[in-house]
Amino acid sequence: MSPLRTIKELLKKAVTVQEKFLKQLYVAAVISSAFEKKGIQTVLVGGAVVEYYTAGGYTTVDIDMILPPLEKQEIETIMEGLGFERFEDYRHWIHPQIRIPVEFPPGPPQVGDLPIQEVNEIEVEKIKIKILRIEDILLDRLVAAQEWKDLQAQVQAEMLMYAHYTGINWPYVHKRSSQLGILQLFQKIQKKVKRRMKG
Repeated sequence: MSPLRTIKELLKKAVTVQEKFLKQLYVAAVISSAFEKKGIQTVLVGGAVVEYYTAGGYTTVDIDMILPPLEKQEIETIMEGLGFERFEDYRHWIHPQIRIPVEFPPGPPQVGDLPIQEVNEIEVEKIKIKILRIEDILLDRLVAAQEWKDLQAQVQAEMLMYAHYTGINWPYVHKRSSQLGILQLFQKIQKKVKRRMKG
């Protein structure tokens, strides 16, 4: 099946599938594939990544994907070609049949003021989507919890730690927490999650 046909098939699935998160993944895969065809890499960030790593324990309504610096016209051409309509500005899109808002926050991918060097890759219907690693989305939530006093972000950080405790690169998280000035909060939440795991 050609890449264009694959995209069209996936868009049809996104319209008809009932499960919200699967719908979001299909939309992300469609967008990722369309930009990839033009040699442009996207990275899935934000709440949809938390939802992925917590297996739906946390849910979000929109999709955030970071693009490299592009002309406004390039984004509009690709998104309009997929049937998406712009709202607010050229960074905000929605498909009339899918109704999941898509936003392209300014890049590059980073946590706080630290650039992200590596990303993970997941596969949806044979289409690869680049997403933040568990460690970086965890750090992102910790930064939001501390800087914006966002209690929901703190809950999400706990959920991520609890769901992936044995697979997380803790030295990396510790080092980055120190660089970002969130070490105290990170250690406090890690202790809380450890107690929960023992109990």
